[in-house]
Amino acid sequence: MRICEICKRTDENEKEDDALLYGDWMTKQYVTVHYYCLLLSTNLPQRGGDSSGILGFLLRDIRQEATAAQKRKCCYCDEKGASIFCRKCRKCFHLACGLEGRCVSHFTDEFSSYCDSCVPHDVYQRHLLANPPKNVRCDICFRPIIKFMLSLVTYGDCCRQGFAHRTCMRQYAIASGYYLRCLWCRGKSFRDTIKLQSVFVPDRDATWERQKNAYSELHSKRMRCDQTECLCPKGRNYNRGTWTIQLCTLCAATGTHLKCLVGAMRLPRTAPEFKCVFCTEVVLKLQGNQKSSNKSSWKTTDECIDASFYLHKKPCDLSMPMDVDSPTQSDEDNASSSNESSIVTVVASQEFKRQKQLPTPTRKEEEQPVEDVNVVDSVIELPDSQPLDITTTLKPPLLLCKSFTAGGFFFLVVFEYQDQEPKPAIGTCTLRFAIDDPRIKDRSEETLLQLSVTEADVWIRDSNRGIYDKIDQYTPNF
Repeated sequence: MRICEICKRTDENEKEDDALLYGDWMTKQYVTVHYYCLLLSTNLPQRGGDSSGILGFLLRDIRQEATAAQKRKCCYCDEKGASIFCRKCRKCFHLACGLEGRCVSHFTDEFSSYCDSCVPHDVYQRHLLANPPKNVRCDICFRPIIKFMLSLVTYGDCCRQGFAHRTCMRQYAIASGYYLRCLWCRGKSFRDTIKLQSVFVPDRDATWERQKNAYSELHSKRMRCDQTECLCPKGRNYNRGTWTIQLCTLCAATGTHLKCLVGAMRLPRTAPEFKCVFCTEVVLKLQGNQKSSNKSSWKTTDECIDASFYLHKKPCDLSMPMDVDSPTQSDEDNASSSNESSIVTVVASQEFKRQKQLPTPTRKEEEQPVEDVNVVDSVIELPDSQPLDITTTLKPPLLLCKSFTAGGFFFLVVFEYQDQEPKPAIGTCTLRFAIDDPRIKDRSEETLLQLSVTEADVWIRDSNRGIYDKIDQYTPNF
């Protein structure tokens, strides 16, 4: 049986929706608490990172707050163990009593709470209290809202077009995470405003994104030749012997027979790995700019913590002053975090001292000019690039590199060159032509060498010189 160190509530008679009311159980080194008890406890600071203590709440601070809560009496049940203060009147109450007593908690910033007599109401909420709507149903479970009370219902403050049970909205928010949108207008601001109606919204992916084998059908290979002209006599789906289908090494969504690839690109039969034209364009444009952040969960034999629930809690004005002389990690946290990723937490006072010790730059240093950094992009996109002078770099006969057909277009990759440069080959240029373009009706090598190119034909320009870079390595400089 688990007992929360702060509210002393057990899981003996726990109901199915208790996790929506009190949060998940968090356990570390024999310290067990409700996650919402950690967030909503007014005097409990969050002085660590997501890997310190229990999602930033140090074990020593949790024990101190649990001991201090046993000296406070709840204004509703007159029992000890209250840890939540009203932001206005400073009344103290339990989390469970606050839920029953129509209190409101803001699950953002300082995670402040208000008792039933101090709950702030705007004009729309006062109108609902004066004239409660009748015959209203929940737009999530489609059941009627029998007794309309602001403490039991939620609405979209962005559009105010409907209502939903607060329990249904809590379950919808937990499941949606990052993808939470307004039910009625699909507004993104709904994710921030619903937190002011006692609804917790986690900063994580939706549950359907985190389920195992949720997209297992995407792992099945699609073996089909997608070349415009498939040369295989047995069809595009034939994948045996010399007619082996090779998938794109990046997306694996487009495939081609090796013989079809060789015939389209005018390359030797030992063709390199295949990349479709769409992936090639993405790689050239993004230039490795993809970033991913993934919050993971860790679990050892003596702890049970879901790191995906981590939220930052700002210091509350009503909370006790921070002990600057105490360490930001307790001894238990230091011992347990030796195998975890270390996170350095800077206390506000320490940050202030550090800023005072930083040397102030002199006037000469401030006036010293900063050297310009010349950034040369490998890929030049049109029409934002500089004006092209293709009369000098793309004049017949062209230096052919390769060709391929995709998406209803014929692509021809050629080398750009300038005779007056020490290295005549200055890069590559991808030309795009419509399939019915009369200039490429004959795609023989002799015709492509004498092809006339216009600025509208230029698709992508690249500073990569290809084989010429390797030739320069073995050619002495005269």
